[in-house]
Amino acid sequence: MPTAQRWFLRRRRPPKDFLSRFPELDPVLARVLYARKIDTPAKVYAFLAGKGELANPFSMAGMNQAVARLRQALRRGEHIVVYGDFDVDGISATALLVSALRLMGAHVSPYIPDRFTESYGLNKEALKRLRQEGAQVVVTVDCGIRSVEEVRYARSLGLEMIITDHHTVPEELPPALAVIDPKRPDCPYPFKELSGVGVAYRLAEALFRVQSRMGDLKGEEAAPAQFEDLVALGTVADIVPLVGENRLLAIRGLRKLRENPRVGLYALMKVAGLDPEQVDSRAISFRLGPRLNAAGRLEHAKLAYSLLMTSSPKEAEHLAAELQRVNQQRQALLERQVEEARALLGEEGDRLVLIVDGPNFHEGVVGLVASRLAEEFYRPALVMHRGEEMTRGSARSIEGFHITHALDACADLLLRYGGHAQAAGFTLPTSSLRAFRERLENYCEENLDEETLLRRYSVDAIVSLEELHLATPAALAQMEPFGAGNPEPLLAALALRLVRVRAVGQEGAHLQLQFADGQRVVKGIAFRQGELAGELRPGELVDVLFRPAVDEWNGQKRLQLYVEAIRKAKIEKEENGDGE
Repeated sequence: MPTAQRWFLRRRRPPKDFLSRFPELDPVLARVLYARKIDTPAKVYAFLAGKGELANPFSMAGMNQAVARLRQALRRGEHIVVYGDFDVDGISATALLVSALRLMGAHVSPYIPDRFTESYGLNKEALKRLRQEGAQVVVTVDCGIRSVEEVRYARSLGLEMIITDHHTVPEELPPALAVIDPKRPDCPYPFKELSGVGVAYRLAEALFRVQSRMGDLKGEEAAPAQFEDLVALGTVADIVPLVGENRLLAIRGLRKLRENPRVGLYALMKVAGLDPEQVDSRAISFRLGPRLNAAGRLEHAKLAYSLLMTSSPKEAEHLAAELQRVNQQRQALLERQVEEARALLGEEGDRLVLIVDGPNFHEGVVGLVASRLAEEFYRPALVMHRGEEMTRGSARSIEGFHITHALDACADLLLRYGGHAQAAGFTLPTSSLRAFRERLENYCEENLDEETLLRRYSVDAIVSLEELHLATPAALAQMEPFGAGNPEPLLAALALRLVRVRAVGQEGAHLQLQFADGQRVVKGIAFRQGELAGELRPGELVDVLFRPAVDEWNGQKRLQLYVEAIRKAKIEKEENGDGE
């Protein structure tokens, strides 16, 4: 039974009169909202309705300069290039800004680098080639905030550079005409957690406002809302916090995806086995996003970009089928490489940081392998493709440990790097690999403590099985979209009697369970926890963390628990205090 975990109740049980103030709400939903401090009528109804306003895009540092320069390029007929990235956020942002500029009559082209020959972000060879092909203005989306040397080089070629990004800002900004990143310390924009496509959307919206005011755009073509589906796609897939403006944008975009999906995404839904009405944040995270990401991981992201841009149903079907094929290859490759990483780690699962490198690790899936390791061992994990001269890798972290700050401590050893608190990418000379490993391990020894290494579960409410019913999952789904910052509600049930337990799935990877609480018996499934089958015994009492769901089989609907964690029961059913 895992012991390196701690369960925390988000908030004490609400006062007795709280539930009576919201008689129309499911009681479990009301308790979850209270736990997350959504605890007044105004907050509750605004949250559930997804209402709110976006800040003025012109309050973002650099926005006025960017809009002025792009309008000048539009008037002069200059060649604009939108320079993106090969993940869903970058692809969506590229498609959005190219489409918006074309509506305004721009001479605009996309450029998405090749992961394997160019790596992430701006590179000098690409900038030189773009200039030779006639580019005059380059606008980055989802990249560029750390590209000081590349921007300086671009300016020497005569390229005007506009940077739009959302990643962690370095001490020195690139010397571009405009740098738009809400994380800039001097940026007054109130919401700091936009995705790359979210920043691109605000730029497009600012342009639309001015162009419409000047009479250059009219009617529906001047409505930035037509791109909200792309914003939802990139925002959810990039795992930025789904709170504040991100939540508003995701809600609007999901509505568009369900009601009027663009041709390419409708074709992708079909190959993923989705009806448009079923599209939610989970569908983006686990079905649409991975298929779009697969293109840039194994081949080239232009395959996914073309799918987002096409208006031909026939072409969309072909591109969606290609993405399905590539994604299946990605899945098989990932499983093989996770096993290889585990084998190389050996006993290193006890180390503070997991570092794996080798010539066989595929650059397109190192981030996914690192994510699996970080989840399994609950340690920061770095996985690298080691080449003869260059090594490229990805890092994934755990709550409370900022992995990009860790890379900051190794900056002199790295050729390039960038990312967020929880994820980053980097490139370094292979000759520096040993020094990099040692530096990073020393940094982790100084900055990682036992408390951070505890797997923490934030519990929204402690409930009995009797309090759950078939309508509970649908009631909790009103809190959608779920993701970072707004996770699916996590409930706890204490001192349940374990009726049945058995390992299921390939090599017994999962657990099938049955729990009883008085006369109520409910089934549960615990994914990737099959190793606990030998530690749990029918008849014993257990505490369970879970998310309620409805299981439908042969036309019958039953409540089922998706079990997140399980432990030997701590018999007290205390629920009047914060903490474990």
